[in-house]
Amino acid sequence: MEHKVYLLRHAETEGNLSGKYIGITDEPLSDHGIQKLRTLVQTGRYPEVQHVFVSPMLRCSQTMGMIYPEIPNTIVPEFAECNFGFFENKTYEELKDTAEYQSWVDGGGKGVIPDGEDVLSFKARCCSGFERVMNKILEWNIATSALIIHGGTIMAVLEEYSREKLDFFYWKVKNCEGYELMMDPCLWAERKKIKEIIKL
Repeated sequence: MEHKVYLLRHAETEGNLSGKYIGITDEPLSDHGIQKLRTLVQTGRYPEVQHVFVSPMLRCSQTMGMIYPEIPNTIVPEFAECNFGFFENKTYEELKDTAEYQSWVDGGGKGVIPDGEDVLSFKARCCSGFERVMNKILEWNIATSALIIHGGTIMAVLEEYSREKLDFFYWKVKNCEGYELMMDPCLWAERKKIKEIIKL
C-alpha cells in the first residue's frame, strides 16, 4: 500500500510578516496568520488525514489545532526549526552589514551560524525525525498523514529524500503551503526516496 504524507508549513507569525529569522523563538501565530489560515480551512484547502506529526513549536501546534483539531497527533522534537543564533529575531536589513552575516551568505547559507546551530546538523536532525516518522507510518499502517512543520524542516527533508537532486532552497514554501508526498514502501525501504512530490 502506498502512503500519502502532507508536509505543511505553519501559518504566519509576526516575525514571518516582518521578515525576521525566526527559529527557536517560540512565538504564536499573528492575527493575520490566524485569519488567513481560518479562511483556507473553511474553503477545504487541506486534505483529510488519519494522523498528524507536529513540531513542538507553538506556531505549529496552533496551526495543527486549526486544521486538524480532532485528529490524533504525535510531537516530533527533531522537527523544530533551526536555531539561528546571532541572526535570531533579526531582519536582513539589520544583519546585512555585519561580518558574521556576510560570511554566512558568502558561504551559500550552508556554514555554521554564529552562536547558533550548524546547518548540516540541523538538516541531519530533521531527516532523522522524518525517518522515525516514516517508520511509524509504516508500522501503524497510516494511509494519510500530515506533518505540521517549518519551512526549513520541509526544505531539509525534500533536499535529502527527493529522487531529483535539487538545492535546499528550491523547496522553499510560504506559510500555510506545502507538498503532497506519495511514499512507496518498497522504494523507501530500498533507497530512502520519495516516489512523487506534488506542490499543494
